[in-house]
Amino acid sequence: MKVLYALQGTGNGHVARARELVPLISQRCEIDVLVAGTQSQIHLGFPVRFKKFGLTMKYNTSGGVSYLKSFFSNRPLRFLKDVLSLPVKEYDVVIIDFEAITSYACLLRGVKSLQLSHQAAYWSKLTPRPEPRVWHWELILRHMSPSHYKIGFHFNAYDTFILPPIIRSDVRKLTPAHGAHYTVYLPAYNAATLAQWFKRFPTESFTVFIKEKDFDSTLNCKFLPVDNELFINSICDSRGVICSAGFEGPAEAMYLGKKLLITPIIGQYEQAANAICAEREGALVFKQLDESALPIFEVFFQIENFVKRPWPDYAEGLIECILENAKKGRALDDISALKLH
Repeated sequence: MKVLYALQGTGNGHVARARELVPLISQRCEIDVLVAGTQSQIHLGFPVRFKKFGLTMKYNTSGGVSYLKSFFSNRPLRFLKDVLSLPVKEYDVVIIDFEAITSYACLLRGVKSLQLSHQAAYWSKLTPRPEPRVWHWELILRHMSPSHYKIGFHFNAYDTFILPPIIRSDVRKLTPAHGAHYTVYLPAYNAATLAQWFKRFPTESFTVFIKEKDFDSTLNCKFLPVDNELFINSICDSRGVICSAGFEGPAEAMYLGKKLLITPIIGQYEQAANAICAEREGALVFKQLDESALPIFEVFFQIENFVKRPWPDYAEGLIECILENAKKGRALDDISALKLH
């Protein structure tokens, strides 16, 4: 059996999940990997056959999506060429983690791919969203990476095809400690903005992960480059986590029992929805780094405990289930036999 695993490489969460799932697939059958985009700061750790430009979002320095930058950075002719040239018919199984080129190549050639992603959870009307719902973002979530089959990941099983987060084995091995610092990852803000903001809290200590190079630390902010090992170890030993409202990062913080303060990137509908779901799990949410956030930060610093979410380690069982479905001609998203324990 030959598998194509395609992922969006512009988000650390997609890459972190692939680092867990791709080795499990490669132990059982032949696999090729496609990565679209190159903005992730996590090393893949496995060979990649196809490297594509893909589609991506660009951000400004004050916490929001830059639609102008996003428009000019995406190249529709290159995208179309990549869709037409990708040999998806070579594969028995195509698994996609929110990657558009492979989705449309499969759609064009009648290949029934499996969407295996956090974003797939938003194919369900039962998954919480901001109200009123924003129609063009609903279209993006459904049609940016369409697939015939779907399995989604979220904090709760809002629907029958939604599973708990896949927590990396690197994180599962950790023994959490209650340290003196807060771990910060807010990639939509630049280092200067973050340094200025955290000056407001001189009695607190922050370890801030940034994409910029050679930014000097301040009295209460230690700036570090984004690095997988440094980041998860920092979370493990932290008092709490302050981050954007992605999915995998907050999920790992919850798994380790860390209190959580998150913010959706301005103009990013999926993150606004994630924030609603995380808030229901006990996280605090702020909209942006301005005066309205000050009381929320103060409350966050006073919180002593956070409910730990001991999500099961089921990744191996999931891969076996998907591959067994393919061998027996069943729907790839049939997870009725999957045991969560």
